[in-house]
Amino acid sequence: IEAENLSADLHSITDIQTSVVKALEGEGLNLITATALPPTDSAYDSEATNFVLILQQGYVIVRAFPEHKHCSLDLHLWSEFNKHNAAKKALIASVGGSMDSVTSYRIVAGGMFGVSTWKEDAESRGPKVTQKCEASFTDEKDMSEMDEQTVAVAMEAGIGLVQDENAIVAVVCGYYTEPCDSIDIVHKHDNVKEVIPLYTCPGIKSTGELLESKKDSITACTNENIKILNHSFQENDKRLHAVVIDRNAPKNMGSVVSQILTRIFKEQSGAPKLEVAPQFLILATVEQKSEAWRRSLLDTVRKQIIVADPVSGARVFFNTSDTSVEFHVTSSGDELFFEHLTNLMKKVESETDLVVEVRNILGGLWKPEFIPNLEPWEVSKYMSPGDFDRNSSLLQWRSQQPLGYQTVFQLEHGQRFKVGDKVSNVQNGILFEGIVEAVDFANDIYHVWYGDDDDDDDDDCAVDDVDEDEDEDDDLLKIMKSFELKSIDDAVLPSITVDQIEDSLKNTLDQMKLDNVNGADVFSVQNIGDGHVIAALWSGGTAVVLWDGRTHVDVNLFTYNESKEAADEFVSHFKQSHGYLNTALRDEQPRGKGGVVNFLYDIDPGADPRWA
Repeated sequence: IEAENLSADLHSITDIQTSVVKALEGEGLNLITATALPPTDSAYDSEATNFVLILQQGYVIVRAFPEHKHCSLDLHLWSEFNKHNAAKKALIASVGGSMDSVTSYRIVAGGMFGVSTWKEDAESRGPKVTQKCEASFTDEKDMSEMDEQTVAVAMEAGIGLVQDENAIVAVVCGYYTEPCDSIDIVHKHDNVKEVIPLYTCPGIKSTGELLESKKDSITACTNENIKILNHSFQENDKRLHAVVIDRNAPKNMGSVVSQILTRIFKEQSGAPKLEVAPQFLILATVEQKSEAWRRSLLDTVRKQIIVADPVSGARVFFNTSDTSVEFHVTSSGDELFFEHLTNLMKKVESETDLVVEVRNILGGLWKPEFIPNLEPWEVSKYMSPGDFDRNSSLLQWRSQQPLGYQTVFQLEHGQRFKVGDKVSNVQNGILFEGIVEAVDFANDIYHVWYGDDDDDDDDDCAVDDVDEDEDEDDDLLKIMKSFELKSIDDAVLPSITVDQIEDSLKNTLDQMKLDNVNGADVFSVQNIGDGHVIAALWSGGTAVVLWDGRTHVDVNLFTYNESKEAADEFVSHFKQSHGYLNTALRDEQPRGKGGVVNFLYDIDPGADPRWA
């Protein structure tokens, strides 16, 4: 978390720590211990300081840069994940920040086995399975028991996208004997002057018809509803602004609507004698799996019937805590459709308890034949790089100021092999046995030969000795990661212990050449779960090692000076000191202000990037 433009006084490490601890405890997180360093004269801030808090649920690292009014924060939780967002907001507020001046990213890393809340954590972690694959799935149960009030709100909101006053709306209903709630919902809207109901014809059936008879009944119903439209639009100044599909309209009425709109927009014979408004909408809700035809209808209108740009489509969900209404809209002629849709969402959320979620935004197809005086193979203008506005990107580039370098290593307990070791690997369910020919220990990469033993060279070789240009069978020489291999001897690996983790970190610090690392303040916490946390603070940075109690170890390394070589050296010493750890994942990123995303070596001070 990068918190900028902070209002709190960052000079007093005691005051900052007190404020942070109070904020975290207010969110139900429990402090175990804390360690801080006095201000350090770093390359970027003469009064930079940092401290580490070990909690019952995770750990927090705070790096304060008083001269820049900036804090770089790390929040790592291994339990009670549901408090993550609240803890993040509390942290930011505790150092005098606000959410609009914060940038952040998230890495999925290791946790801790054996914590007391593991059952509750398992229930709150990750996506929730609401329908098992093997469970029966019928139309009657699919998205069942929709809240009628939510449907009404969704439909009323959709009509709000009609921008013209005195609008005329056609509502496609079920049979005369069935309710058509959309008529009343649409009629109540201030912009609607007239509602024209189009009822399902008695001859329309959803099942039990032969193909020809079904086609005839749909055509007959189309002609009947066109007569209704012609009667309603006898006055010349009337225009049709929208078509609404009521929830009781059957599937075959979708074919009727499609035929009517096709005749109108394609100017075919038999079209209704009416004019469509420049801004035209078609709206529908989808409440059950069997109503997917509504979604298809609006897609067909967008792709095949209304061909003149601008044409847009949106799939929107109106959510309550228990139900969700799927709402679809296709809009033609509204160049500000997305702005109107955004304003509509804000209005609904401010006036109701609903949460509005736009799931999909769709556009029309660009058809050059509809651009005057333009051949189909031509374009109206060729865009050069100078035609694009890069001001915001350039301002962000110039505002970047890296203040540190962070690397998160995720290590897995496993066998480390040497040249000549016999190993096995399972590929596509088949067991292969081979011999390690070359090793790149820094990156845990092994060159394994799966050919005959007689062809192997028994002499040891380094990774640089492998000639990639040799005429070898690529299927026989494989480049593997350590965790993909297993010793043929099936040797039992020694378990990780607390003492090993502590010794590995201390030995690494003793061998490193980082600034003032020999004076590092090292402390550890046990008995949180099955694992262990050990942290080191020195004037040049911090390192926090988390062991999950089984086979996974995280190393969170931060240095004020940007040096990939130092990070490589650190993890190399750590792995060699332990002997059975291999790198599974590595994430590295700059830390700093100005929405920093580039490392210092990427940025040429005083020079703009080439794309500018």
